[in-house]
Amino acid sequence: MQCAVCWFENPPGMKFCGKCGSALKNACPRCNFENPLGFKFCGECGGPLGGETASGGMTVTPSSLPAIAPAAPTGIRPATSTYERTYERPITGERSVTRDLEPAAERRQLTVLFCDVVDSMALSERLDPEELRDVVREYQAVSAAVVERFEGHTAQYLGDGVLVYFGFPVAHEDDPQRAVHTGLGIVAAVAELSRRLEAERGIRLAVRVGIHTGKVVAGQMGTGDTRERLALGQAPNVAARLQSLAEPGTVVVSDATFPLIQGFFVCQPLGPQILKGVSRPMELYRVLQESGVRTLFELAVTRGLTPLVGRHQDLAVLLRCLERVKSGRGQTVLLSGEPGIGKSRLVQMLKEGAAADPHKWLICRCSPYHQGSALAPVIELLSDLCRFAPGDDAAAKAGKVEGLLGRYGLPLPEAVPLLTLLLGLAVPAGYAPLGLTPQRQKERTLETLVALLLAMAGEEPVVFVVEDLHWVDPSTVDLLDLLLHQGPTVRLFNLFTFRPTYDPPWGPRAHLTQITLDRLSDTEAEALILGVTAGKRLPLEVERQIVVKTDGVPLFVEELTKMVLSSGLLVERGDRYALAGPLPPLAIPTSLQDSLMARLDRLAAVREVVQMGAAIGREFTWDLMQEVCSLDPETLGRELGHLVAAELLYQRGVPPVATFVFKHALIQDAAYGSLLKSARQQYHQRIAAALERRLAAGEARPEILAHH
Repeated sequence: MQCAVCWFENPPGMKFCGKCGSALKNACPRCNFENPLGFKFCGECGGPLGGETASGGMTVTPSSLPAIAPAAPTGIRPATSTYERTYERPITGERSVTRDLEPAAERRQLTVLFCDVVDSMALSERLDPEELRDVVREYQAVSAAVVERFEGHTAQYLGDGVLVYFGFPVAHEDDPQRAVHTGLGIVAAVAELSRRLEAERGIRLAVRVGIHTGKVVAGQMGTGDTRERLALGQAPNVAARLQSLAEPGTVVVSDATFPLIQGFFVCQPLGPQILKGVSRPMELYRVLQESGVRTLFELAVTRGLTPLVGRHQDLAVLLRCLERVKSGRGQTVLLSGEPGIGKSRLVQMLKEGAAADPHKWLICRCSPYHQGSALAPVIELLSDLCRFAPGDDAAAKAGKVEGLLGRYGLPLPEAVPLLTLLLGLAVPAGYAPLGLTPQRQKERTLETLVALLLAMAGEEPVVFVVEDLHWVDPSTVDLLDLLLHQGPTVRLFNLFTFRPTYDPPWGPRAHLTQITLDRLSDTEAEALILGVTAGKRLPLEVERQIVVKTDGVPLFVEELTKMVLSSGLLVERGDRYALAGPLPPLAIPTSLQDSLMARLDRLAAVREVVQMGAAIGREFTWDLMQEVCSLDPETLGRELGHLVAAELLYQRGVPPVATFVFKHALIQDAAYGSLLKSARQQYHQRIAAALERRLAAGEARPEILAHH
């Protein structure tokens, strides 16, 4: 079962991809109908859904070969193509064919990491080839574990070099940060490996890492069994050049990557450097360590926030809930909204608005890196409450756990062992072993954590914030469920933030309030632009472009405005800005590229429809899409339905009289920008041909035809 999002080959019978977690589809190769998992024959056309061959491939008879797509107009190739692999049964010699779908190449913003072993030539001269192979394999294994943790894609092993992509085949909104975390992690892991190898065999090992971000074309390369998913462009070459300039055991990033990680890591400028094959000197930076900043909003707070716009009613609701909590009526608020809509900003405004009143403020942050780690955000909060210091040993930490629990009157004989084990510490001397089953130990740990929070709420009102609940682990959900049941009777304000993709498991309750943040109006977006420009007006046409492209998402408004201010398009004249020349269409800021592509990659299975729609325009009709798309009406309807359900598109009317509109102009731009130039020409040719036919019948506008 090949995942349509990341192409990972899952074992038969799986419902979700083991690599990226996407739902797996059992699509019929003949008619594209999505069958329930486990079906051997299609419920729509009766065709076989495939069986296992001796070689592990899927047997396909000539009559059941998939219909790839209806024939495209002359000279136009479909956005995806296929290639065949032929396997021979070892006993009978019978041949069977599997047909795999090859995703089309795409234009991407990619962060590339290149890691290489220092003085590998000297190492190969010292060691027997077999021993060298063992050492390199160990190095590759520890590196791969770090890459997998941060969901990078290892593209190639080049001798003792490792080439890793962040942003392809699946993008994340923080790919540059993931790349740097990975680089630091590999350096640390190899240093640990080197200590062991030196003790065992007298071998020292060190690596250096280079990271660069840039535009590439990514897709399948090679023929036959040597096919690989590779990125072509300057970015991989620059990353390789950077690592050659890095000192052993260090990570160096380029001036293209640095602005995307600035504030999240402590970096040392290395000055401009001449790189072979690069026409201009490039500013380089050595990454020293993490800064402790974990979110974009935390970074924004350190740089200064713009005035709050358009959220005063939502803030008033939160303040009313807090007043109820002070009077002893616990409250829970579920705050949802898309990325960049202002959830964290609203939480910050609540904190500032309640600063004058005595209360305890506790914040947990769920992380995409720790979704599989039980109670990860709670462990981090508990470490903060105990005030662990970097130099604390296990005994000191255990003492601080005892102090925290003793302060709030919890029974130490059971509570201390439970929480020290949760924190990864040994049970302190003097405490009896718990003797609990794993399930019972988990239950008692959760009950102890709830008791600790309730004891805090007994002293003063507690605001317990859990941010980014869409990345929560199951054990933390169990803890929150226990808290919600206790809510109405204590001075506890639970405030949980999440994206619309997350479905909270809690139904309506008297003490539960749900707030969904909407986009800003045009007037509010204009006020936010003024906040970014420190009150200086932009030219009307520039302001209009920003408002139209950002669709009321505060993060988009701020980032696009900052990009315009730093682009050289404007000159400052007193209390306003003026254009320095003709105004081109505003491009997507580099800081938003990964976030937008991550949204598109979550819907990779319907990529052709998204890209074709983006080529048509911000708005398109059902009948035009059906005419230019290579999908049959039923499949097209299903895939458009997925996009509407994911809120990537808005739908007006019912097919065949329906119109679809991209929710965000920047999403449309990102989808269109991911197309190869050759694919764009092909798509526009299809669209122009369809519009030309309609123009003859008086059903199309000539200026739109002229555009295509």
